[in-house]
Amino acid sequence: MIKFYGPLGETVENPDDNFLREIVFGKDEAYWEQGSGDSSFETDECEEALVFFYMESHGFFIMRHPDYLVPVSEETETDTVEHYVGGEPFIVPVCSFVSREEAYKILRYFVEEQKVPDCVEWIDMYEIIDYEE
Repeated sequence: MIKFYGPLGETVENPDDNFLREIVFGKDEAYWEQGSGDSSFETDECEEALVFFYMESHGFFIMRHPDYLVPVSEETETDTVEHYVGGEPFIVPVCSFVSREEAYKILRYFVEEQKVPDCVEWIDMYEIIDYEE
């Protein structure tokens, strides 16, 4: 079984493709500025969860939790942006955001296969930017 946890605490078990499309293509930034500020997909089949949110100016941020692994784009820029998660500022690298289409591909694979996709290069966020600054 796979579960979706939304920013307002809503839970959806075994979400279908229509639900996934609505989350990825139908929700704007305001959705992720509510409640916890993020969403996740979790399954008993995989020790990791995918935590994600959307920012209009950058796209989707997707992180493998608990290891803080994120996708890396061709972009080498290590600028950061701030998004509130759980009421606290969460600083993330701009180069780790993906388009809606790429987010759908990553999340759909995780939902269907219940494992992290290997079609994405994942890297530790702490290797991208120095959080001690």
